[in-house]
Amino acid sequence: MAPVSLNGVEAVRAAAEDAGVRMATGVPGYPINAVFSALQEAKADPGSADKMPVAQWQFNEKIAYEMALGASACGDRALVLSKHVGINVMADPVIISATHGIGAGIVVIAGDDVGAMLSQNEQDSRWYGKLGEIPVLDPQGPGELYDAILEGFLLSEQISAPVLVRVTEPVLVNTGPVNRRKIPEAQKKIDRHTWNYTMLGKHQKYMKDGWSLALHRALSSPLNRITRKTRIGLISSGSASQPAAEAADAMRLSHLSLGFVNPFPKRKVEDFVNENEAILICEEPSPYIESHLSSPKVKGRFTGHLPLAGGLDVQMIMDAAEHIMEPKMSISVKPETMEARGFFKKACDGCPFQPVYEAIKALNVNVASDVGCSILTSGPPFNMVDVACSLGSPVSVAAGFRQKGVAMLGDFGLLHTGMQALLNAKYNDQNVLTVIFVNQRAAMTGGQTVPDITGIVQSTFADVTIVTEAAGLTTEKVKADLEGLLKQPGLSIYLVRGQCPEGAMHQKAA
Repeated sequence: MAPVSLNGVEAVRAAAEDAGVRMATGVPGYPINAVFSALQEAKADPGSADKMPVAQWQFNEKIAYEMALGASACGDRALVLSKHVGINVMADPVIISATHGIGAGIVVIAGDDVGAMLSQNEQDSRWYGKLGEIPVLDPQGPGELYDAILEGFLLSEQISAPVLVRVTEPVLVNTGPVNRRKIPEAQKKIDRHTWNYTMLGKHQKYMKDGWSLALHRALSSPLNRITRKTRIGLISSGSASQPAAEAADAMRLSHLSLGFVNPFPKRKVEDFVNENEAILICEEPSPYIESHLSSPKVKGRFTGHLPLAGGLDVQMIMDAAEHIMEPKMSISVKPETMEARGFFKKACDGCPFQPVYEAIKALNVNVASDVGCSILTSGPPFNMVDVACSLGSPVSVAAGFRQKGVAMLGDFGLLHTGMQALLNAKYNDQNVLTVIFVNQRAAMTGGQTVPDITGIVQSTFADVTIVTEAAGLTTEKVKADLEGLLKQPGLSIYLVRGQCPEGAMHQKAA
């Protein structure tokens, strides 16, 4: 079959179809929203509906992965999508399942936000391969992404463990040739004989059989490619392989592009290092490959040839390569500020919760925020947030304040992980004033609808909950209500219902 030209999103959809995936699950967020939308649209297409997986967002990533485990146990291949911070939430079952064993293949697509453009941190999902002892594939473009997903399913079934495929925005939006093909259908269900082994025995068996096979595949994988030119070489992985390839062509440098990065193909990489006089490691956003190598020939982020954080471009790589023979360099990096970026993302015009934000500001107490819309009050004109760590976290954070303060979170944050924190605060009689914004949308992560949680909160916390409508609220009224709740000991809940004026994802960085 002749290659077809696809972007990365289309390549994922094609791979899901050609691998016979039966379930696609995950949690919305940048940069993987478009991938899930494509899977849902394909399911709605009468011409391909019977070939495509059931695709549905879940409340949190742990739930999503555990659903994939259930599908796998019954012999159905499953695709799990999450942005990088969601992998943190998913980590518990992901890591355990490698030792536990699975049935049909599970591929986790981790969307990394290099540069933290639309995320609360910059994180490198490749490290989860080391922590969880699972294979990690890091494709550089649509063709490699398609191949990685198919190889991931086959490998997952061979070693009885999940495979993580890392993507970034360039991998998803760029277009390239894809060689489509069918792979054999899954013929594997969960093997209950695994319970003949102790937990230690399961780990020993996995390392002996599964991990050793994965290492062999890493060393022989066609996703790891070498172009030899001069005795100066570049080593790269993922989307950083694209600017690295351009720099290598322009400067006639040798280039090892790694698409299979864990288990780390150490012998292949060391052979490439040994045959060259100097090596520059080009990777985003952290020195994962570089950390595996100790040769003085190797330069990169650790040696100051490239910055310790952030993305790379062709010019940065070429500048570093020109100084490759210098043992150390010093790049002056000025941490990016909101002022330097040139804008603060503010609440949408017509936001119904504006009086609530103004009232919280006037209270002059410690404030913990969700990373949903309420995080926008961390900047002007409010500047009132002390902590905004993760989705669903503010109730637990505020429970640690010295005096009763405010926890702000949205309905999606509550469903994600906030409900457990509310129950904990109630049970342990913790002093927290929780303000819940109900707009029935995951407004900051894609605009997806969420169920109305008003009834759940009212029925569970009836004695400590005030429910009000945003329409017609004044700052003075809200402030008086909140001041009264702050004086009461224990958990207090102020639930405000309003309609989001946007109804879609906030496209700019918070």
